[in-house]
Amino acid sequence: MKRRWLVLVGIIAGVYILIASGWLTTFLANTATDHIREPEYQRYWAGLFGRNALVNYQLEYDCGHSLVVAEPDLTPELLMVAPHNMEQTVRAMQIKPRLDDVILLQGTVAAACPDCQSYFWIGEQDGCVAVWQGKDRATAVFLQRFEDMSVARLPTAVQQQLREGIVVHSEDELAQVLEGLDR
Repeated sequence: MKRRWLVLVGIIAGVYILIASGWLTTFLANTATDHIREPEYQRYWAGLFGRNALVNYQLEYDCGHSLVVAEPDLTPELLMVAPHNMEQTVRAMQIKPRLDDVILLQGTVAAACPDCQSYFWIGEQDGCVAVWQGKDRATAVFLQRFEDMSVARLPTAVQQQLREGIVVHSEDELAQVLEGLDR
């Protein structure tokens, strides 16, 4: 009987210590989200601006388009980086003036935006076949010039198409057209 009382008093004292230190309430509040790990860059911004600050990212792409993304929606694919490089990329962004609890971080992405990535232009540059990526030819990002594919040796109709630009909508289609031009 005496042992039971000692165990019961020990448990009550332990619970009291946990409650008094604030550890138990924190633990109980986080039990549902324990499996969710907050990315390092989110903890960095929360420590810098406070937990209530809303962080948005304005991404400027080489194609001329920009995209504003809320912090939870930011992915390595939008930044065109490997997941392990995401934190370094985010921390390198410029902080724009604050509006209440909204923080805007601006960064440049050296690639076409997600919307333009599925569009490729095949055209002529310096007498050779060249490829650009983007929806609009004026803002498309130059990818590669094929020195071994001279436009002069192609039929006149194909030369005209290359001057105007041939649009393809996938990498597979791009490979097929380039293979056809190389014959």
